Amino acid sequence: MSCSSQNDRPVAIAHRAGNDLARLDRARAIGADLAELDVWLHRGRVEVRHAKTVGPLPLLRERWRLSPGWGPRLGLGAVIETAGPELQLMVDLKSETLALSEAVAGTFEQRLPGAPYAVTTREWWLLEPFEGRDHVRLIPSAAWPHELGELMPALGERFHALSMHITLVEPALMSELAGRGVATYVWPVNTTADVERVLGAGASGVNSDDLDLLATLVASARCAVARDQT
Repeated sequence: MSCSSQNDRPVAIAHRAGNDLARLDRARAIGADLAELDVWLHRGRVEVRHAKTVGPLPLLRERWRLSPGWGPRLGLGAVIETAGPELQLMVDLKSETLALSEAVAGTFEQRLPGAPYAVTTREWWLLEPFEGRDHVRLIPSAAWPHELGELMPALGERFHALSMHITLVEPALMSELAGRGVATYVWPVNTTADVERVLGAGASGVNSDDLDLLATLVASARCAVARDQT
């Protein structure tokens, strides 16, 4: 692997790595800055999974696939304890209820009080309970042009970071957001070509399912730092 000449490394986010403890350990090992996880409030418990429940049935649905929903499910507390203080988490809020936000905040304060973490969601009102908590970074998310349009007035004012789908990336927009002091984290960035495109457009970070790709990104920056110090 060749060393990158880039001194300011983009933020490396391991997409959905927090949904599986083995992937979470891998994300820590490669030096990812954030590990993303999806959380739902189900029967009063904060569950970590991307799949949705199927009404009252003991099944989980991931697009067109069904899987058994019985048996133990991963909880937020276990993910926090596995990540520890070394790896920051980026919690994607899925259930459309403020009770989820409050439960997430409470779980962090119980398991790792005062430790920094990030929260993201396409339902931006779910971020309200985290406002005023200096150790929590608020990152609203947009997947479609109309979502971004509705969010734009708050960017640089209420929010200073944005999680955005790769289809929204274009240089003029990225330049405008940078001028407002907004950090931009793009998903899904799963190929070298994707990395080059979004970083070339001015993205602050990449959110990737490919942990090997993230490992290369992190290692390239370490090479640059080591070279600068010689």
